Amino acid sequence: MLNLKKNRSLWFWLTVAGFFVLFFYFYVLSFSPLPEQDVVKLYYVDNISATHQLLIDRFNKQYAGQIEVVPVNLPFSKFSTNERKEILARSLRSKSEKIDVFAVDIIWTQRFSRWSLALDPYFSEKWKQKFLQQSLRTCFYQNKLMAAPLYLDVGLLYYRDDLLQKLPDYEAIKRKLDQRMSWEEFLALGKRLSESGRPVFLFPANNFEGLMCVFYELLTPEQIAATFLADSIDLHKPEIVAALQHLHHLIHRDRLTPSVVTGFDEVECYNYLLQHDGYFVRGWPGFEFSVQEYNQQTQKNVRIGVAPVPYFRTKSARAIYGGWNLMVSENSQHKDEAIQFIKFLQEAENQKLLFSSGHYLPALKAVYQDSVFLARFPRLALHYRLLQNGQHRPMRSDYTRVSDILSFYFHQALKNEVGIEQALEMAEKEINSHRTNIN
Repeated sequence: MLNLKKNRSLWFWLTVAGFFVLFFYFYVLSFSPLPEQDVVKLYYVDNISATHQLLIDRFNKQYAGQIEVVPVNLPFSKFSTNERKEILARSLRSKSEKIDVFAVDIIWTQRFSRWSLALDPYFSEKWKQKFLQQSLRTCFYQNKLMAAPLYLDVGLLYYRDDLLQKLPDYEAIKRKLDQRMSWEEFLALGKRLSESGRPVFLFPANNFEGLMCVFYELLTPEQIAATFLADSIDLHKPEIVAALQHLHHLIHRDRLTPSVVTGFDEVECYNYLLQHDGYFVRGWPGFEFSVQEYNQQTQKNVRIGVAPVPYFRTKSARAIYGGWNLMVSENSQHKDEAIQFIKFLQEAENQKLLFSSGHYLPALKAVYQDSVFLARFPRLALHYRLLQNGQHRPMRSDYTRVSDILSFYFHQALKNEVGIEQALEMAEKEINSHRTNIN
């Protein structure tokens, strides 16, 4: 009898305990808020255009509650490519945790590899085959995949179609532009147009990377390789002297280019062309977006055309590739999430948005193979054709150091502060001494 009472007492307390467990589970846990899941904040450094922000918003919506991309904006309108380069380098050198993913000019991959995550474990060979070779080849350093393609650029000659249409031989001029006008033909046309008093040709000539892109477009791939991929750089070669002399003549002898360009980057050239009704500007695909904005703000109807950059008849020079790759900071605490974001940006629909919204040339092959998309944006076919015939800047591990020296002395020459020969001599000496003392 005593054992029976003990058993009943045990079952009673077990039942009571079970009741409280069930009560706690159904009432306390069910109706009390669960602790919020930690959201990973991913810091992304780039020129955050309206198009970039659309993509960021799309990603943040898709991964709400898991990952939030926080944009860190270094806009082209406020920072030149050189200034962006130095800001990034200082931040990465200090091991900042406020950088996870960052964009680099395609020629910077080698320089920034020292602070970046090698991406080979994250991207298969099949993935690599999805991208244009012109973009993918810039992502490697020492046979390691150090960057991922985002978008490409290619040098273009833009012209005010609405102004040229007023010329009696407009159709003949347009045919030559479409086929690719020689510099000899361009200079003859420029002499005619200069009588209007309007600026004929604008190119970025400030002390920055954009000037070097214009300079390299006056050389052939073989000339670039022979001079700038050598261990010791010889800047006294006739073709190097002639290229710098040509840019100088455009400003000071032919007077087709106003001297104010020595203080301009690309954006400032675009603005000057639009505000002063200039005829031509050397630029990148993004200029089309600037024209749309200008027309909306001013209620004007500026119409532009696009053509390959001019060439010398005796040379097979080509337009220079630009564009931006993505890298992951070695100090990032969220490397997997960073890779997830990069792969998202490389999806076909997001690559299409880069062009349809911002006129950035996709790095993904599939976009150029989409006949429906090409029908909506026929100009993309022209850009793709030009991409097949472009050339890279010299890919050397110390490219940014060499480029900084060249642009500094070339800029001085274009401002008439030193002569052409003197500028080349000082640049050559500085480069080959393996030290940098420019300010």
